[in-house]
Amino acid sequence: MDNTLSFWRPFASISGLIETACFLALAGTWLGSLGSLHWLLDLFSHFRLQYIILCTLVLVWALWRRKRSLGLVAVASLFANAWPVFQAHHTGEPGEGNLKLMTFNVFCGHPEPARVIEHVLNADADIVCLLETDSNWDKHLQPLRNKYPHHAEQLEYGAFGMACFTRLPVRKLTTRYFAHEGFPSLVMELERDGKPLTVIATHPPPPMTLQTATIWQRQFIEIAKFVSTIPHDLILAGDLNATPWCHGTRLLLKASGLQFRSADPVWQPTWGLETILMIPIDHVLVKGGLSITQRTIGQEVGSDHRSVIVQLRDQADPP
Repeated sequence: MDNTLSFWRPFASISGLIETACFLALAGTWLGSLGSLHWLLDLFSHFRLQYIILCTLVLVWALWRRKRSLGLVAVASLFANAWPVFQAHHTGEPGEGNLKLMTFNVFCGHPEPARVIEHVLNADADIVCLLETDSNWDKHLQPLRNKYPHHAEQLEYGAFGMACFTRLPVRKLTTRYFAHEGFPSLVMELERDGKPLTVIATHPPPPMTLQTATIWQRQFIEIAKFVSTIPHDLILAGDLNATPWCHGTRLLLKASGLQFRSADPVWQPTWGLETILMIPIDHVLVKGGLSITQRTIGQEVGSDHRSVIVQLRDQADPP
């Protein structure tokens, strides 16, 4: 018996193991495409950016090893991931904005709330939507109450509490519960240049279990129905726990009239930027004549999310 061959035989399968791992990893691309069939499958859809990198590496490996079948799968998977990201790259036209809005999941357990408040004050937005402001944030929000003449708060919901502030004239501030009473949304009926403007701040639960995924989907469906009844300009902002290309987002956009309509990419990650799982789940969507002329991801101030700051403009406004 050749002991040398026996010793090296286990290592001869490394190439096969790598190829198997590549096929399994690429499967995430196609499982995510079936998100409408089951909530677990939709979880795979969020990581299109990571799949693009992975598919590129697999394609290089396949070309190097002359693995034609693996290369074809890698090319097809690369296109399947790049296309929805490309669609989220440019959905509006640049220009000068005259309305600024900030949405920010501040992290209810933030150890240094003063950093967040300073960041919000420096942004000087006309409308501010803060998520995960629980009762512990109450005293820290006072500088914002002092700055903005109008505010609405729901702080008793723990990680799903929220607080909104605006300097625009207010017609009505209400709390609505889409799908479940444990997840409030704040609806601000404002006035801008003599015209009505509705702003909805919302924070659905992360769809990590059957129960929360059901609420998450139902919340999007009910928000879409509500938004479809609003005849004037509307903004939806918040931590949606949804990427632009997942099934949940498609449910939200369907029949609601909401669009990203952003001059800047909406695929830029807003959560988990310190990890390889970074994904874009904080969004601002618009309806009516509004468009987002500038979209900026805020600096790191201690939350697991980054703020999203947008400049908006009504196409009917004079340049």
